[in-house]
Amino acid sequence: DLGPMPCDMLWQTLGLELEEGRVLFSGAAQLHAERRHPQDFPKCLPHAASVVTTPLYVGDDLRNPGKIECVSRVPAIGSAVLVAVNLEADVNGCYHVTSIYPIKYKIVQARLEKGHLKHCK
Repeated sequence: DLGPMPCDMLWQTLGLELEEGRVLFSGAAQLHAERRHPQDFPKCLPHAASVVTTPLYVGDDLRNPGKIECVSRVPAIGSAVLVAVNLEADVNGCYHVTSIYPIKYKIVQARLEKGHLKHCK
């Protein structure tokens, strides 16, 4: 359990109207992320909750409809961390993380310039 979905901020920043709910990062999703990013997963995992609940930037995951990207700078690992979250709540009203990985600052900047990411309000 990573904490509450930041619904008010998502409404103000992206115009997304979501029901209140918790954000969960299941064991299966953690295993998937660890397999895809074995070197980076252990560095990113401790920051997952803060990236989701108080992101610096958010955006629509254009390659994966129905998901958002929450991004924050994490100086401790020398990059930003991206957490992808499903926008559709499950039957219990919970949202689910699908992946987590580091993202270079220059990529974050490029996505901001293209409008794919927005500063959180």
